[in-house]
Amino acid sequence: MATVPKIKLNTKAAMATHQAAASTAAVDRFAMAEIITKTQPTGLAPVVAADAPDRSAQEHRQPEVTTTQAFDLSVCIPGAIVRVPLHLIDTNPMSPRHIYTTEEVEKIVRTMPDGQDVAAHGYIQDGRVKLIDGGTRFRAAKLTDRGTLDVKIEEQPKDKLALFKRARELNEQRSDTTALDFALSLRTLLNEGAVSSQRELMEKVEAPGGGKLSESMVSTYIRITRIPEKVQRVMSDSPDTATVVALYAVSELFPENMSDAELEAKQDLAFDIIDEIKRRKLNRFQIAALVKSKLEGPKARERSTVHPLEFGTHKGQIKMFAKKGQIDLSLKGLTETEMPAIRAALVQTLETFLKEKGVDGS
Repeated sequence: MATVPKIKLNTKAAMATHQAAASTAAVDRFAMAEIITKTQPTGLAPVVAADAPDRSAQEHRQPEVTTTQAFDLSVCIPGAIVRVPLHLIDTNPMSPRHIYTTEEVEKIVRTMPDGQDVAAHGYIQDGRVKLIDGGTRFRAAKLTDRGTLDVKIEEQPKDKLALFKRARELNEQRSDTTALDFALSLRTLLNEGAVSSQRELMEKVEAPGGGKLSESMVSTYIRITRIPEKVQRVMSDSPDTATVVALYAVSELFPENMSDAELEAKQDLAFDIIDEIKRRKLNRFQIAALVKSKLEGPKARERSTVHPLEFGTHKGQIKMFAKKGQIDLSLKGLTETEMPAIRAALVQTLETFLKEKGVDGS
């Protein structure tokens, strides 16, 4: 009978091998989960036709989400990028962007068929996705047949002021805030109760470009918001009229509590001023002077009453300006030797007249 060799088990080595295999499998599972999260952020598997070709050897690409797939809010966890149906999205009332031009939106619309380059940011509240930023992308998506918007989910900001600050931070990574948008943001913060006063605005909101807001700056921006929306949009279209100087000057046309008729007339006047600023490329002093002149209106020139004079060869006239209380006398044909006597006679006549009226001529 053959001798059966004895096998000596190394229990420590076996345990180490088992742990290594388990660890590798766990890493593989986490890696696969990460790939699925990145490629299918909704957490739902793409619908694949039965005759679809095998894509395993192809370069990885993001699968399309079909309309047959239901949207699940449970996948909207902070850090995930989720493809959200547009009808479940609300815009940010505290957005630092208030003026969206047709040109800006249409520019994004043209890129949408190639995919959304940058995800918007939002959070979950009351079963809906509330945008933090991405207002332009949302408006552009609504003009296409996409029906969805890619949104990176964040934790819900603690209050309205925090929401504004986070949105402003994201927006200024792409572009500077305009003077008009900033002015409208300060007004919104006050109206929405995010701050209680202009003093709190100074303490809690940074000035454009950084630094502290001063009392005069806050007052200037708040006054700019008196400009009607129609005029705001026209002014925002041109760099010549979108400056703080131009906006502040035009805001002078619109005091509070105007009647509808007054508002309509001042809007027409504002459009004339805007056209002239653009056409003439006016500087800050010229803009202020232009607005002032338009507010004062054309000065009515008083017409004088003319009384002709004719004494032989001596001819002239007396011009009388009643409102000014002014008399202008001219008489031609006098000789140099007659001038002192005429002067004395005129002075004597005027002194007599004014003394009778109780005016001291001394």
